[in-house]
Amino acid sequence: MKRILLVLVLIGAWGSVTPTDSAQAATNPFHIRSVPNAIVYEMKSGKLTKVATYSTTKRYAAISTSGWYYIALSGGKKVYIKKSQAKLLLADPITRSNLTSSGTARLAHEYMRQMAPHVPYEYERLSEAKAIDYANRALKGDWYVPSTPYRLSVPNIDTFDWHRSIPSSSSNSYPFQIHYLTVLNQLTQAYNATGDTAYLKYGMRVVKSWTKAHPVANYKQYRWPYNDHGTSVRTFHLLNFWDVYKSSSLYKDTAFTGLMLRTLHEHGTLLATSSFYKYEHNHGVFQDMALTAIAQTFPQFDQSANWKTIADSRLDKQIRHSITSDAVHLEHSPGYQAYMYHVLDRFVIWADENRFTLPSSMNRVEYMPKQLTYMVKPNGTLPIFGDTSGARRTTSIIPHIDDFPQLAYAVSGGKEGSRPPLTVKKISTQYSFMREYWSAPPRAFNQATQVMMTAGYHSSAHKHADDLSIDLYGLGRDFIIETGRYGYTNRPERQRVFGVDAHNTVHRDGANLDLSASMREKSKIVTVKNLGPSLLAMGESKLIGKGATHRRTLVYDKEQTLVVYDRISSPTQEKFVQRFHLAEGLKLLQSSMATQNVVYGDSNGRTIQLMQLNLKNSSMRNSTSFVAVEDYEWKPRPQVISYNTGKDVRYLTLIRLDQSKTTIRSASVKVSGSNYIVTYTLSNKETRQISVPI
Repeated sequence: MKRILLVLVLIGAWGSVTPTDSAQAATNPFHIRSVPNAIVYEMKSGKLTKVATYSTTKRYAAISTSGWYYIALSGGKKVYIKKSQAKLLLADPITRSNLTSSGTARLAHEYMRQMAPHVPYEYERLSEAKAIDYANRALKGDWYVPSTPYRLSVPNIDTFDWHRSIPSSSSNSYPFQIHYLTVLNQLTQAYNATGDTAYLKYGMRVVKSWTKAHPVANYKQYRWPYNDHGTSVRTFHLLNFWDVYKSSSLYKDTAFTGLMLRTLHEHGTLLATSSFYKYEHNHGVFQDMALTAIAQTFPQFDQSANWKTIADSRLDKQIRHSITSDAVHLEHSPGYQAYMYHVLDRFVIWADENRFTLPSSMNRVEYMPKQLTYMVKPNGTLPIFGDTSGARRTTSIIPHIDDFPQLAYAVSGGKEGSRPPLTVKKISTQYSFMREYWSAPPRAFNQATQVMMTAGYHSSAHKHADDLSIDLYGLGRDFIIETGRYGYTNRPERQRVFGVDAHNTVHRDGANLDLSASMREKSKIVTVKNLGPSLLAMGESKLIGKGATHRRTLVYDKEQTLVVYDRISSPTQEKFVQRFHLAEGLKLLQSSMATQNVVYGDSNGRTIQLMQLNLKNSSMRNSTSFVAVEDYEWKPRPQVISYNTGKDVRYLTLIRLDQSKTTIRSASVKVSGSNYIVTYTLSNKETRQISVPI
């Protein structure tokens, strides 16, 4: 009885038609269709009064809802029809502006209740235990953030000052993760695991607080709240929260429904904005994914069809630009070959499970793990080219690795899967790969020698000045490695890793590589070959600048000895610098600058010897640099630097790895046709030859 009286009181507030009612009915996207013999009421003298019953269905322009009734207009009069005797219909698309109306929000709340939830796309998948732990901490005002300093104190989310109460951090990932609402994802997954609505209640408060503090009209003023990548990730967290909230017992707050729909519509509008879009970058891929998700989750929005067209076109261009037809990711970092496969594979599965459509170019994603196989080093890490960390990779490197047995073999140290067939490979034009053996070795799996070279300049995405740089691994350790990414931060170390002097390549003395936009696509791996007794890789780059060309040839003799042949053809005489950055833990054992011959070794007797064989106009010195194998490390390590001057500068560098106390005692070079013949004699009196194309 009390509930009926309450409904009548609410209805009494809308007893007569006003100009606002008429205007709202004209712009409201919702209609109702009554069933045959539905009773139509009007409010007369403060009471609901039956005025008509129609034997057939009848359609009305809807205004709002109240309790058990829909409110509509009929013949210029406000009428009331029980929800049980009518169906709510969407007559026109939902716009951002009509969602500001409380009546439309009420109708949208009712309409969305009918929509089935979607299979979620989870940017961050958490174990149930972690989700519950993080969510419980959040309820207490102690938010867990995945990046340093790993926590955020939020004593009261309703009064939290998003602009002043987030502490500064040298890690850019920290504010990025806070504002993409990692906490909302934790709360959503904790609710999925437990069914405890306390997590959803707190999530509602988070959404209200964040949206109030960050009106989308001011997005240009906010670096992290409306970061291009962060906005995309937050979109997925909002969508996943919306779906579980809509199916929960808390789905009663029509104002919150309006807020969520407006927020997602605003995110769609922003993601579709050309000036906000990140072209030729994985951030743009995320924007396309998020825009696709909004458009296909809410076909009721007025812009969804247009958003879908925009997202499809952009995503197709992004994929064709950043992933080759043979499935190599071109953002200059082996780590992103794994990361973007992980992201895109789950996105394809998400689209399939929801019966959403994606552009045909997404088929390129399928074979990315096959190429990743040939980037994994014998110790299970990836070469730290570009923005790749040196973390040990396991069979969790990608989802469902059982579908890719050769990759499983590479990351498991030969314990799982099946042996890859190649020991030399051109990985598109981005990387060259040479490996001593995969199995049946003279030494253990992780003792094999592996040499990789990187090239390519396709965009600014994760691009370092590292063209034709090499990574040399053998005898169970790194010998020549890159500097690493250090970490996504504004610290000066992060800036240092980009410069050419942080890489194992050749450059003009005192100058960086030329990374202007006009130089894109002017660096590549040219060829790789298995020559039987030796393996060969060749790359070429014009990024050395000023019209010069740098060609680097690697020849590995499968006997732990490598020749690196650099030839720089320059229109003007210049001084050029060749750098090899050694791994941490190697100390200088022997050095002769007169013969340009140095030996470094570690505490386990493993050594690397570097000799310059072309001594004309060249000099060598030992130096130091730094390395960040893991994020935020910055450890000292040796560096070997050689100089040469001229228009046709050539470095012929002989590099040997050893753990048998054997060194190169002498070496010579002669020209034979179109090849250099490098002859070297070891301290055990063995003599060997390597043929190097000139």
